[in-house]
Amino acid sequence: MSIEKIEGIVIDIVKHNDRHNVVTLFTRTRGRMSFLSPAGAGKAGRMRNARLLPLSVIETQVKVSQTRELHRLGSISPVEIWHDIYFNPVKTSITLFLSEFLNRYLRDASPDPATWEFITASIRALDNIDAGLANFHIWFLIRFLDIAGITPDITNYEKGDCFDMRNGILVANSMHRDTLTSAETSLLISLSRISLTNLAAFRFNGSERRLLLDRILRYYAIHFPGLSSLKSPDILSEVFS
Repeated sequence: MSIEKIEGIVIDIVKHNDRHNVVTLFTRTRGRMSFLSPAGAGKAGRMRNARLLPLSVIETQVKVSQTRELHRLGSISPVEIWHDIYFNPVKTSITLFLSEFLNRYLRDASPDPATWEFITASIRALDNIDAGLANFHIWFLIRFLDIAGITPDITNYEKGDCFDMRNGILVANSMHRDTLTSAETSLLISLSRISLTNLAAFRFNGSERRLLLDRILRYYAIHFPGLSSLKSPDILSEVFS
């Protein structure tokens, strides 16, 4: 057993019993880890819980045991202070979606510096951004395709092409139920240009945004079955309808 200082991003919090919660972190040096954390209701407990919100980035000292699945979360301190994502209802909805998505995707995650840096930079951007907020989650999912290793091959797109989600390639005609229509493919192709600096330029209506989110998540679920049946997209659909 060793004592380590660990930085982690909170990606899940569930009640374990009347005295403890289970807090799941994606840590910088050890990947995914789960911890028992006191669920106190007093002043100290409220302060602790306020530091363990979805996508909080914290530092803690942990007694690490190779034989224990649930470690005990020691004293915690914030690594970064988010000023807006817990006070802006739209950003809070996006935060809940991102934490659910990451909790599913990172369920067996090992340490990955590139993934860590991308996620923390994205949360920082969400905290600061104002223009184009309704498209932030779409941008995140599109850019995360590189992290996930399933970036579509769309370099030779021609009008009328369809996108084969099973193989990640463009095809001339729909071959199976996991092929996007030409209209859906055209909408998806437009996202290849999306960035944090031009989010507001993508003026999707509510129906288009719901369609894009559904198709992108379906593409992820085909390659990572654990990402099927997320609950938070319904919340986003209501927020951005």
